[in-house]
Formats: sequence, structure tokens, C-alpha cells
Amino acid sequence: MSRAPKWDILREIDVIVVDIDGTITDDKGFIDPQAIIKIRELERNGVMVSLASGNALPVTKGLATYIGASGPVIAESGCVIEMLGEIYVYGDPEETKRALEQINRRFYGRIHESWSNLYRHVDIAIRPTVPKHMLEETIDTSKIVILDSKFAYHIHPRGIDKGTAIHKIAELLNLDEKYIASIGDSELDIPMLRESGYGVALSNSPKELKEIADYITKGSYSAGFIEFADILINTKREGLGK
Repeated sequence: MSRAPKWDILREIDVIVVDIDGTITDDKGFIDPQAIIKIRELERNGVMVSLASGNALPVTKGLATYIGASGPVIAESGCVIEMLGEIYVYGDPEETKRALEQINRRFYGRIHESWSNLYRHVDIAIRPTVPKHMLEETIDTSKIVILDSKFAYHIHPRGIDKGTAIHKIAELLNLDEKYIASIGDSELDIPMLRESGYGVALSNSPKELKEIADYITKGSYSAGFIEFADILINTKREGLGK
């Protein structure tokens, strides 16, 4: 069920962090042109848009540049942040490489890496060819977690996520987290919504994400993003008129 927007909080939002896959795409993974239009409209109405993804920085930064999202770029689910040409990297790449070596030794010939690993700094993406729990039995889970993005498994440093990225971009922008909204659709977005001033879950989100959201959209995938973008844009316009 969709919850009523908290208008007083929305009027104060300066930045919105937007997940990409499943949030501004359709159910086939294609970016919705109308979502691009809404991102540009948000920017014109004083809301900086920051794209967040589990994908590599070149992919995420390229999308942000061509779409017109001016905010910091969050890549590798929080391991990498780019802002104004500066790249910030979090996590130990040697730990994730060691975990991959352990997995490859146990499941030799069954592990297929993503092409994007050539451009990753810390997080390593692999195809979900082996059950997740079997991968976890192979590695040191005190240092590494296996994340399921619904598109791939990610060998990822423990303690770094989209939530820690929220704090970092707040620091970079010299902004309190309460002025940052976030919107997403998967388990990987739970830390992001939890650490933002205002969290939005799409209707196609898992129960765990919906439970912590301030607002749940009626629409799924990009339709849900467009729905909330309109709410935020109209709220900002009304605020400017006062």
C-alpha cells in the first residue's frame, strides 16, 4: 500500500539518490525515456540527482553524464564515488580478489566473471551459476559478503554499501543527510533508504525494503520513479511559490 507523502520533509530535499536497474528501467532492463525527462526536470527544479548502481564507474558515470544527473555518482554499490572528476575508493581490492580465487578453486570452470570487472576497483561481479549459500561457505564472511543484485552476484567488502555512500556524498556536498532522498527497488537499496532523510520504495520492491520506506509508489519500475519524481517536483514548485 502506498503511504502518504510527508510534504514538510519533501520541501527540504536538495538531493535524490536514484538506483538505476529496476528503478529508472522497465522490466526488461531498458532505461525509460520518460524517466530521463523527469531527472532533467528534477534538476531544473533545484533537486540534484545522484545515480547509484552496483555497476562499474564508467557505466554509471557515462549514464549520469548523458542523462543530465549532476550529483555524485555511486558505483559498485558504494565502493566507488565520483564527484567533479575526483574518484573515492572504499574497501580492499585484495580481499575481494582473494575471495574470487577461493571460489574459483572450489568451483573451477563454473565461475564466469562479468565483462565489467575490467573497470571495477573493488567489487567483483560474477554470473549466478552457483547457489549463493555455496559461495558464502567458501569465503571469509567476516570480511566479504555476496550480494545478489538480481542481475549478478557481487563479491563485496563487508561494511560498505549504498548507505555508507549516502554519508560520504553528504560529506562531499557539505549537506545533512536529512536533505537527501533515495529511491530503489531491491535488497541492496535497504542501507541507502535507511540512511537517507527520505526513502522511497517502488511497488515491485521486496517486503524488507517497503517496511523501511517513507513512501511506497503505486507504480512499478520506471513508472514508480516517474510517479515520485512528479510528487517531488510539484512539492518543490509549491514551496518556491510561497
